[in-house]
Amino acid sequence: MIDLHTHTTYSDGSYNVLDLLNEAQKNKLSLISITDHNTIQAHFELLNSNIRNKFAGEIITGIEITTTYKGETIEVLGYGFNIETMQQFLNDNVLTFEEKQLKEYELIKKQYKKIGVIFNEKNIQFNPKIESCRTAFAREIKKYWQNYKFFLNQKSITTNTGFTRNEVYNPKSPLYVDESSLFPSLERTIEMIHKSGGLAFLAHTFAYSSNISNDLLNIINNYALDGLECFYTTFTDEQTSYLIHICKQKNMYMSGGSDFHGIRKKNHNLGTGQGNLHIDENEISDWITNYIPNFIQNKTFIKK
Repeated sequence: MIDLHTHTTYSDGSYNVLDLLNEAQKNKLSLISITDHNTIQAHFELLNSNIRNKFAGEIITGIEITTTYKGETIEVLGYGFNIETMQQFLNDNVLTFEEKQLKEYELIKKQYKKIGVIFNEKNIQFNPKIESCRTAFAREIKKYWQNYKFFLNQKSITTNTGFTRNEVYNPKSPLYVDESSLFPSLERTIEMIHKSGGLAFLAHTFAYSSNISNDLLNIINNYALDGLECFYTTFTDEQTSYLIHICKQKNMYMSGGSDFHGIRKKNHNLGTGQGNLHIDENEISDWITNYIPNFIQNKTFIKK
């Protein structure tokens, strides 16, 4: 069992690196990647053999970099890069988690005041080092029934993920906020991964608004992505099959993962997602074998 999409307390996960490795070991995973948002500090921690050796399987260097496409916030997964090179690119191009939360807070506050959303700034409390300002905004504006008219999707009122994806990040929503100034461009994001020696995968295509899935072929044709995350916790069998078909048609690589955040994201269990996540090891072994064997410490996973 494998999981190439996980998060620690270095971004917005609830497990630290050691706890995540212990969980992976307990669940008998053979291969993982830690893909924190816009940071690779977990991989520097893994240089400590006392920590790394807690997990007997392989670990691929990973990251999930936030970017935008046609105004919508999306993510790109990077795998197999050199951590020293990637860290320099992050220093030069990417805000820290805390910096991003504080700047994002100001953007949302300004936009929502402009359109007349009711909220009390004093009630929007969050720790920018570990918490999302969007979650704090969602808690506050949902208190006022007058704000419900702004929601494009009423389901967004009940979940933080829905609020983020369907409203804040969706250009079609009245609650949309243009956050492109906070992130490197999609082209630059892919370039950072490639120049660090890694591969770039579009993360969870169907987790965004339909704008992205409907425009997927244009994204593939116009940007140098190496692959797609085909196996993901919330995907239906039909969605997974569609992405596999696209990858085979376009000669792209496939990846997959639970998007594990510990207790901060329910039903995204490590390795199993909602309980039925199955990542086909045969579909991903080729790019691991051919491209990044130097970035895994053991080779038991790789099928000769």
